[in-house]
Amino acid sequence: MPKISAETVVEHREAVLSSLMDGAQRILLGDAGRKLTASAVAAEAGIARNSIYRYVSSIDDLVDLVLARGFAEWAARVADDVAAAEGPRDAVIAYVRSNLTQAAEGEHALQQSLAGHALSDSARERIAALHEQISAVLHTAVVDLDPADPDLLEDAVQALVDTMMRRVAPGEPADRVIAFACASAAALLGED
Repeated sequence: MPKISAETVVEHREAVLSSLMDGAQRILLGDAGRKLTASAVAAEAGIARNSIYRYVSSIDDLVDLVLARGFAEWAARVADDVAAAEGPRDAVIAYVRSNLTQAAEGEHALQQSLAGHALSDSARERIAALHEQISAVLHTAVVDLDPADPDLLEDAVQALVDTMMRRVAPGEPADRVIAFACASAAALLGED
């Protein structure tokens, strides 16, 4: 029986898979010249290269897991922030603030880093599905406002978030950008 570094085989597998995801994430966020390969991930995780395939079937599957973990955490935080808002107008503004705050904290860096990596169609489809999950939170908040044209308002708010995300970066003062975006979202929503 192989040596395990946890009390149970299940805990060992979870720890190694987490280590693989962390290693892949470090590579994706690190030096742009470093390729995401099985060898590189194995070295980051401290396991033999061929051992990766005991935990994932491909590097694409590993990227998918890393993305799912990051997006799930992001989406949960956005949903929590929006749910804590007092009314639909504040919920839309909370959506803007939550997304930009997370981007300023560096949470969007992983997604941006993937632009330079070749991803499978299934990984790209997964990214699109995860974006839809986050967008659904905005959709619900906008519909609750009962605006004349909810689709246009939702698209305008999302465009504002997408544009302002490019203006915030980890380590940079983001308060000005976040305040501007929240005020702009309030203006889009009209009078209270």
